[in-house]
Amino acid sequence: MSENYTIKALQRDTKFKSVGRKLRNEGYALATLYGRENQYSIAVELKEFVKVFSLAGQHDIITLDIENDKAREVLVKDYQIDGIKRSIRHIDFYEIDRNKKIKTYVPIHIEGIPEGVRLGGGTLEQVEYGLPIRALPGSIPRELIVDVSELKVGDSLHISDIKFPEGVDPVGDGSKAVVTVVTTQDDEVANKGAEA
Repeated sequence: MSENYTIKALQRDTKFKSVGRKLRNEGYALATLYGRENQYSIAVELKEFVKVFSLAGQHDIITLDIENDKAREVLVKDYQIDGIKRSIRHIDFYEIDRNKKIKTYVPIHIEGIPEGVRLGGGTLEQVEYGLPIRALPGSIPRELIVDVSELKVGDSLHISDIKFPEGVDPVGDGSKAVVTVVTTQDDEVANKGAEA
């Protein structure tokens, strides 16, 4: 479940580039809010955004408290890093409706050591590092936990084998492998040598 995160935002005039430069010099990051009806140019204080984003990430709801406008609930859709300064240059926010499911991408977290690795002879290969899902904005998990401890050499774990949290639906082909335990290269070479 999402925590309550709030960031103050200013409406931004895009007619003059000097306005954007002035805001950046004052410690703001320029941003675009993709609303349910319109697109808005805004700015958020960079330090405040970094602090909130480090906690909320891209899957927790953030309330944008926009000066001279109504507050809007958003997710961070994307952000751009300045290649020289290594600071956030621009942010894209996406306005959400808590009652409508959205499609997003969630990373996979592997837990456990496969039996085929513990007992020797196998190596774990991770095929997918994240999966597309559909869920209500307040129910998006930060990661999908995949337990691989029961896998033997030659076994694969597919999308259809993953236990998704309630209200979270996978998007795409359920037969797609996420992880597999393959024979280690050393064993393959040894077996070929023995056959020769």
